[in-house]
Amino acid sequence: MKLKNFESYINEGNEEAPVNPKRSERVLTQAQREHEESPETNDDKSSNIMPAMVFTDVVGSSKLWSDDPITMSQQLENHHILIDSLAKKNKGWIVKTIGDAFMVYFEPSDKALFNALKFSKEAIIQETKYSIRVGVCSGNMEDKTYNIQNVNLKDFFGNAVNTSSRMESKVAEANGIAFTSVKPLSKNVIANIQQQIGNVTTVPGEGLDLKGVKVDNAYKISIK
Repeated sequence: MKLKNFESYINEGNEEAPVNPKRSERVLTQAQREHEESPETNDDKSSNIMPAMVFTDVVGSSKLWSDDPITMSQQLENHHILIDSLAKKNKGWIVKTIGDAFMVYFEPSDKALFNALKFSKEAIIQETKYSIRVGVCSGNMEDKTYNIQNVNLKDFFGNAVNTSSRMESKVAEANGIAFTSVKPLSKNVIANIQQQIGNVTTVPGEGLDLKGVKVDNAYKISIK
């Protein structure tokens, strides 16, 4: 499944929505309440306290759906439960899904990137039915609430979001993670990731076709 669909943000056709639409349960988690109540988290660009965005996708899902849609549908329900539980465990939450692809937000902190990578590793290891690939980017991003299907849903956009999507679609390999940050990552950060997550391979940014996104370096970790 191509994640470019994630980059089409819907903001139309809301004229007939109720004045006070009910809210989806998935935007009422404690993490999301805290995010809404702490606007400084998106504006504190002088510190290293930033959120991280993750995109996941099932490798070869189109063929899996074509070969056995009933089994795929059943397995996807379990996949959703796994992604949701691991996101919450690591201080993140699902922004939205496109079939078997997930967009997952990790709350601003000095450990947001590590939390996102830990989630990614656990998702790859614990998902026994599929091979998945994951893209991650840390960095400040904009957010806005849209009314979709008569519920208010928060969405995110900006360079960090676009970059995380490109990490998944253009850099990550099956059962692997591709990650970067809008701010250069120090040697100490990379060393800590390598020690706790897995062996890190550096990919120079100038050697990548990221469809307009520019990064100094991208990094890859093969999990299994």
